[in-house]
Amino acid sequence: MKRIKRALALVALFLVSATAVASETQKVQNFSFKDIDGKAHQFSEYRGKWVIVNYWATFCGPCVAEIPALNSVAKRFKDNAVVLGMEAGETPTDELKQFMAQKKIAYPVIPTQDSTMFALGLVYGVPTTFVVNPQGEIVDTHMGAITSAMLQNYLRADSNNPTTIAGDKEDCVSGFC
Repeated sequence: MKRIKRALALVALFLVSATAVASETQKVQNFSFKDIDGKAHQFSEYRGKWVIVNYWATFCGPCVAEIPALNSVAKRFKDNAVVLGMEAGETPTDELKQFMAQKKIAYPVIPTQDSTMFALGLVYGVPTTFVVNPQGEIVDTHMGAITSAMLQNYLRADSNNPTTIAGDKEDCVSGFC
């Protein structure tokens, strides 16, 4: 009985702390990383745009299922947003490139690196998505598969975003779009 009470207390504490963290915006500290081709980047390069940072792995079913949704957002909102796929499964670069081609990933994929793994906060599992506003603040963290509709809620609410077309048809075929 004591163990059950402790477990419930820990779960409650985790949920309260996760809610408290999620309700406050957190400024992203600049960090550097290399893309899949070895080109160096700074996170600050994306200031002024929405940044969808998706931690994922090639062996993760929900991660693979959300690729069409991330592709859709990357294509439709390319002027106002960027999707960064932070691969967290330590897949070798050659295998990662093959996977990208096979799945037709249309956004930058960043291989596993020390600089990226905790740059936006703790990642308890994959997929985990951080939504960063144009001012460089984390406005949401989502653990689990994300849909394009969830992401579009942020992008369409942005008054500077001209892509606010209601009833657009999606260009993906899975139920995660």
